[in-house]
Amino acid sequence: MSSFPTSCTQTDFGFPKIVILGSTEINYGFSGTPSVSDLEAVIVSGGSDMIVINDIANGQKLAGERQEIGDADTADNLPFVISEREGIQGNLKTFNSAVLVDLEALNCHKRLRMWYITNKGYCLGGTKGYLVSNYIGDWVHDGFGNRSYIPIEFKWMRENITSDVSYDLDYLDLTNAS
Repeated sequence: MSSFPTSCTQTDFGFPKIVILGSTEINYGFSGTPSVSDLEAVIVSGGSDMIVINDIANGQKLAGERQEIGDADTADNLPFVISEREGIQGNLKTFNSAVLVDLEALNCHKRLRMWYITNKGYCLGGTKGYLVSNYIGDWVHDGFGNRSYIPIEFKWMRENITSDVSYDLDYLDLTNAS
């Protein structure tokens, strides 16, 4: 586990490719950003309310949204940032009834813990995952000749300056049957 690299000499970390969703009511006991074996152990154990959503198409890390107090309301006339929201979005284009059942199983939770894995093998979300609202829309079909998809978007409040991140290409092999 290390802090998310931010120096100018770093390379591309990729785009969101896999989302892992878990219950906020369960302490998964991760000591840092979960390793591949940590996640596999929880997923295989069953009953953990943790699912893996694979093959997100058009995955994007959204630009941060700041909430701030305007310059006229501060002593030095500079804006003061109160909070910042970050997020990811994409489309789930490869799904079947098993995926829909997994998503339905999470409907009893108002909030979820989320980790995401980039196409380059980086897992972000730290020890506890990002706290996100549980909303995944119904599947969409844009008419004849177009493939159905489920749009996904998760946003969370940024809690600190850096995010814990872990790198392992084996993250890309995670499935609900790991």
